Amino acid sequence: MSSSNYYDILDKAVEDISLFNIYSSTDVVTTGIEVFIKAFEYSSDINTAFKYCSTAVEKLYSARPTSVMMANSLRRLLHRLNIALDETRDFEKIKDSVKREAEALKQELREAVEAVAIIGSRRINPGETILTISYSGTVYRLFKEAWDRGVKFKVYVVESRPGSEGFYTAKKLRELGIPVTIFVDSAVRYFMKDVDKVITGAEAIAANGAVINKVGTSMIALAAHEARVRVFIASSTHKFSPETIFGELVELTIKRPSEKFIGEAIKELGDVKSILPIFDVTPPEYIDAIITEKGLVAPEAVIFLLRDIYGWPPKFPELDDLLKEIEVKLW
Repeated sequence: MSSSNYYDILDKAVEDISLFNIYSSTDVVTTGIEVFIKAFEYSSDINTAFKYCSTAVEKLYSARPTSVMMANSLRRLLHRLNIALDETRDFEKIKDSVKREAEALKQELREAVEAVAIIGSRRINPGETILTISYSGTVYRLFKEAWDRGVKFKVYVVESRPGSEGFYTAKKLRELGIPVTIFVDSAVRYFMKDVDKVITGAEAIAANGAVINKVGTSMIALAAHEARVRVFIASSTHKFSPETIFGELVELTIKRPSEKFIGEAIKELGDVKSILPIFDVTPPEYIDAIITEKGLVAPEAVIFLLRDIYGWPPKFPELDDLLKEIEVKLW
């Protein structure tokens, strides 16, 4: 298979991720994992595969720099490749080792989502109205789990501009039979008096318990805090950021104006600046609990989970360092 075929696949995936054609952050990462593995399937030797991998890591990470799960997953696959190179130089064995790691990782992500959904679904009581934002595959599974168990509830979802993924969420929930009301983002405070709980997903979670999610989440959390409505974040620990332990900041995505995000109206205004933040940060004091595959944890406990996962002091190689280490081994 030619290199152009692989780069075509990579570029299509990067385009879908960067333009937010894939809503769910877990689906984004699954796409990234599959593209990473195709680097080996489209290669006949380890040097070619590594060349593809290096390009894939750079482009996939750049396409969604806010996705901690993407960084964590790519780090894990590169770590497996690094270990495999210590064990053998047989390309087929290396390819098999990395592919098995990728399949194990995808299965782990699926199981984590299911665990979060089961645990979180038990927070929904009959007759409640739940508010959410954007589209989260994990939150969708959580709602489905509760509904399938016979719990009757309603969902409020905001449009979730820019991108308006709230319409997709509303469509998916209506297909399940769940009553849904959708309204503009700026009406959150108006409707909060009718809300029993807020449940959202997350793009990333910092060591101090702060949550990075679709822009507007922090506004919802603030309105909920004012109205004494509890806020829950549904997220697996794969989205916990080890880098933030040392004060690193999660990079927030800001998009350029485009028809997808803002439409034709801006063009008529002429020389008017348009800024489109995609994510914002919700402080931990506005979050009641984070629903993980390990159970409910307080935002303040995130640092302890990170310690359990990465040790103390935490040890996790940077993506660039892993790439350089592998490159040296291939010289």
